[in-house]
Amino acid sequence: MTVEKKIVNHPLFPKVIAAYQQSLIKRYSSESLLAYPQFQSIPRETIELLIQFFLGALYPEFENRIKLDAAFRALAGFVYHPSKLWGILGNLAASLFRFGKHFPAALKAGLAALHAYVTAHKFEEILIRETDAEALLGDPFQTEDGFIKILARIPQKDADAFREDIGRLFRIFTDQVLVDKIILIMEDVLKKMQAKGFIYTQDDHRAIELGISILKQGRFIFDALSMSEMNLIIEAIDTVEKDFFLKAKETTRLN
Repeated sequence: MTVEKKIVNHPLFPKVIAAYQQSLIKRYSSESLLAYPQFQSIPRETIELLIQFFLGALYPEFENRIKLDAAFRALAGFVYHPSKLWGILGNLAASLFRFGKHFPAALKAGLAALHAYVTAHKFEEILIRETDAEALLGDPFQTEDGFIKILARIPQKDADAFREDIGRLFRIFTDQVLVDKIILIMEDVLKKMQAKGFIYTQDDHRAIELGISILKQGRFIFDALSMSEMNLIIEAIDTVEKDFFLKAKETTRLN
């Protein structure tokens, strides 16, 4: 059984996901964001789209997370072994002809975006590890501050790495022309996979579909924004996430 499989089968995993979702909704609520006057110009509808991205792409409800599990693991395989994608796309000359001279940069950026997604998603491993540690003292979900105590256990370096992965993913979305090229390449990969069904599994297909979906969701959020607005959103996410973990540690120390 893989590490990933153990996580989704962990008895407290559904509660961890639910608690994280609730904490995310709370910290990006209108009330919570009043503490950040520098970000008040960000439209509420954009913030709601960001929340839905987090809830849908990074930490979906447990039932959907189970459905995506095999696809997520397959996607990680493509990210950590990009030669698999090259094998599907064919030779460089043909790909340059199809997608233009920016093909290598687009493919590299696409893999970087999916790598950021995969590594950010793996943050749940750390959450489960610290949940187990907190559970030794009793059910961490009996009280409202139980999840805060779990977060406070997370080493700062891990919290920082998670936040940086999120930032890298969103920075890819700021180049809309590049994102469009990445999506075209991934769609081409999917078509070639489907034409060779005897080689690639349904999990492989769903992995590429998941990657395309993530890219399209990110593009949709940033589609009508100026570069300054995009940068402000990335700064807001970084600031809110950093403060969230620091406050968790401070609150736990005070208690």
